[in-house]
Amino acid sequence: MSTTPDTSLAPAPGIQVPAHRITVAVPDVAEATAFLAELAGPSTVDRQGGAGVVSFSPGIEVRLVPTAPVGTHDTPPRLVDIGTNHLCLRVGDIEAAAAHLEKLPGVEVLGDIITIPEGPIRGNRWIYFRSPWGTLFELQQWPDTPGYADSTAERLHHGQRPADDALLPTLLGLDHTGYSVQSLDAAVDHLVTHHRARVVLRTEIAADRAFMRRQFDLDVEGTSAMAMVVVDDALNLELFEHGVPGQAPPRPLDRLGGNLLELDASPRPASTARHTPFGLTLPGPVTS
Repeated sequence: MSTTPDTSLAPAPGIQVPAHRITVAVPDVAEATAFLAELAGPSTVDRQGGAGVVSFSPGIEVRLVPTAPVGTHDTPPRLVDIGTNHLCLRVGDIEAAAAHLEKLPGVEVLGDIITIPEGPIRGNRWIYFRSPWGTLFELQQWPDTPGYADSTAERLHHGQRPADDALLPTLLGLDHTGYSVQSLDAAVDHLVTHHRARVVLRTEIAADRAFMRRQFDLDVEGTSAMAMVVVDDALNLELFEHGVPGQAPPRPLDRLGGNLLELDASPRPASTARHTPFGLTLPGPVTS
């Protein structure tokens, strides 16, 4: 399945291409770009044609592109729908960061700060929040020694560095980009085989309906298989295979929540965005 070619993904002449790029469709590029500038710092933000660009260390670019013209009204996809992407910001003090977000116009912090008591993400603390246009983001705080260090020598990238003018208290950088996938095993296999990804941890999570409502504003329950991989010791990817009914398919890049993951971002225009059978949206053609 392919979306309509989108030449707005091509970098302007003379623009340095990032190591990896995460493109996300938003209803108002100016609003979304200004919102991320309020978190990551004005110096991280640039405008390239009709897109907004936010840069994170080391060499990660979040690119915001417009959805279809006014008249197409969308609600954001659910976190558990196939292909849904979320961006997670790593912070040093999650209470301070969440308190700051609660004061920003249009932002909704969901549920409680959760501390993981055991397993490979033991000591990890997280909470989700809605942006002014409704898309879910996450805050995450890692302990000094992550739980997965008990069982593997592999490490996620924990060396994020914020911009000097970052405005979100204790921001360290982009912790990961997360995706809901159709097949966790197939997604991991593709990333390891074709993009030099290394598997750092895998786990399974169960949540009842009350927890999902409180933490994600979702009226579902079920189990989820999760893996985290790292690409080039630079970009962490969090992958979930959710065992819930009624998952919607991936959205094209001209609809709210549509997204494109470009690993080893090429200076050539990304002429297609292809939904893979396992649930990620990657530049086509995709090697199976």
